[in-house]
Amino acid sequence: MNTKNNISLASRLIILILMFQVGVSKAENVRTLVNLRGNWKFSVGDDMAWAEKDYNDSGWENVFVPKSWESNGYEDYNGFAWFRKSFQVKLPFSQEFLYLNMGQIDDVDEVYINGQLVGASGNFPPLVKTAYDVPRMYPIPASLIQNSGKNIIAIRVYDEFNEGGILNGEIGIYVDLDQEKMEIDLTGYWDFESGNRVDKGNLNCITYRKDKIFVPGFWEARGYNDCDGQAKYSKEFEYPYKYKASDKSLVLGVIDDEAKVYLNGEKLIWRKSKFNKRSRFKYSNHLSFRVYPIPEVLLNRGGRNILEVMVKDNGGPGGIYKGPIGITSREIANEIQVKEDKIQKSNWESFFDLFMN
Repeated sequence: MNTKNNISLASRLIILILMFQVGVSKAENVRTLVNLRGNWKFSVGDDMAWAEKDYNDSGWENVFVPKSWESNGYEDYNGFAWFRKSFQVKLPFSQEFLYLNMGQIDDVDEVYINGQLVGASGNFPPLVKTAYDVPRMYPIPASLIQNSGKNIIAIRVYDEFNEGGILNGEIGIYVDLDQEKMEIDLTGYWDFESGNRVDKGNLNCITYRKDKIFVPGFWEARGYNDCDGQAKYSKEFEYPYKYKASDKSLVLGVIDDEAKVYLNGEKLIWRKSKFNKRSRFKYSNHLSFRVYPIPEVLLNRGGRNILEVMVKDNGGPGGIYKGPIGITSREIANEIQVKEDKIQKSNWESFFDLFMN
């Protein structure tokens, strides 16, 4: 074996998974409002008072995030622990939601902003369900944030065995700049039907709505654990008469794994990119950017429209998991798709070099 290459096949596969599924790529068109990498307050144990904004954590230890708590000096510890960090942010104008990215957490978590539960993944004891492989992205209502003032994020974590804590990923609060290019913004709550009920631990999330799901995001990060198979998203929206109906595209970001899309009962055809069809790097659908040209006759200008998306997940995290989500001109949709293709191509070429050398 070549001595210059001491990375095992298993290690490379792990790197591949993390490169494509954990966190927000630095190459994406996002604006980071708060970088949460760095020192956090940390305590082992479990006390729900630690979620409160005004709790005094001055006596807690400092640990670096993202990094396992074993690597922060808590070797061989399994069980409950909490992370806390204060931050300030100047809110962007007209943003209803911000996005909190916490990368990979092992195994189970609840995330609180200013004392309010905004997201949870996995199941806590006594019936533990790990969510170690679910990238954590939680929507935060902008109304929950103190603009330019002190805010507190508190994270409750349970680790069953091996490494625990906030392990890796791009940790921070951000907005998607490409979302601002959508004429019709379709992020937010969609009607959702699946064979699974939302986990009871998510019922108290400030973003929970009965029989609905927040898009974008993996459905496991919205409380639908073990939701492999098929699920249906649907959304009703009005298309203003001031917009033309010609030369428009539906943008659905990235979907894991397969999707059938219907607008007002008519199936839309996915416009696959040249890179997706021709490149030697044949990545699967769950990494492919979705653009659907809309025939002019389908949009009801000034009236009611129904969008339905049937998603089939073949294992692992699933759903409409990354934006932007909306309707815009074909020109803008194609520009975003070309940019996303370049990101995917660069990532795959980097992995190919890692794998072959």
